[in-house]
Amino acid sequence: MYLPPVHQDSYVTDAQRHQKYRSRKVFKGPFWFYPRYGLLIMWSGIKFLFTRDPQAAVSLQGRRVMSIAERHGAHFTCEGMENLSKVQGPFVFACNHMSTLEVNALPGIIAYRMPIAFVVKKSLMKIPFLSGVLKRLDCITVERKHPGEDLMQVLKQGEELLRKGTSVILFPESTRQDVFHPGKFNSLAIKLALKANVPVIPVALKTDFWGSGKMIKDFGPLDENKPVHIRFGEPLVPSGRGKAEHQKAVEFIRSHLEEWGVPILGSE
Repeated sequence: MYLPPVHQDSYVTDAQRHQKYRSRKVFKGPFWFYPRYGLLIMWSGIKFLFTRDPQAAVSLQGRRVMSIAERHGAHFTCEGMENLSKVQGPFVFACNHMSTLEVNALPGIIAYRMPIAFVVKKSLMKIPFLSGVLKRLDCITVERKHPGEDLMQVLKQGEELLRKGTSVILFPESTRQDVFHPGKFNSLAIKLALKANVPVIPVALKTDFWGSGKMIKDFGPLDENKPVHIRFGEPLVPSGRGKAEHQKAVEFIRSHLEEWGVPILGSE
C-alpha cells in the first residue's frame, strides 16, 4: 500500500494519482471505504496488543487511513510540518474538530515525529479494537458531563504526559463541527500548556471530505469535491494567563478555515 511521505515539511496528494482514483467507476464510495477502514481498525487493534512501539504503530495506521481515503477521492494538502521542529517539544496541539478523518490523519503525521496522546470521550473506550489503541497511547478520557471535573482530569493527566515527553492533542470544541465558531473554541489547550510550561501549536483542519452520518457519526458520506486541508501553525509560548496566545491560536484557525471556504459563525 502506498503511504504518504509525511516526514516532509509538506505533503500534497499526487495529481496523477488523484485523477486516477477520481475517474474510477467501481470500487469507490462509502460501500467500499468503510469495510476497508473497519478491517484496518480491527487489525490495528489486534497489533496494539503486542506491539512494542505503539507510537510507530499509530503513525503507520494513520498513514494507511490517509492512503485509503485518497483511493476514494480525497485530496490532501498538509502544510506547516516544519513548525513541529522549530522548538523542542512536547507540545499541546489545539485543533478545530470537523470529522473522524483528522483523528486518524493527525497521528499519521505527528506520531512519526514524537509520542502523542489524545483527549477523548470515555465512551470510546467501550469500542472493541479502538479501546486497545487508546489505552496503549495513554489517552486521557473525559465524561463530558461535568466540565469542572473534566478540566481537572485533563490538567492532571495532561501535565503528567507532557512531563514524560508525550504531546497532547486537544479538540477544544469538544464535538465535530462543519462550521467554526471562534467564541466556542475554549482555552483548555492554553491552560494545559501553561501548567506544563510547554508551547501550543494551533492546527487548522478542513476534513469534511468525510461527512458525519445521521445515525452513526463515524459512518457518513464521502465527498471527493471537498479537498482536505491540514495546516500546523508556529509554536506559541503562553505567558501570564495566556489570553494573547489563545487569541492567536483562534485567529490562525479562523483565517485558514475562512480561506478554505468553511463558514465562520459569530465572533470571539
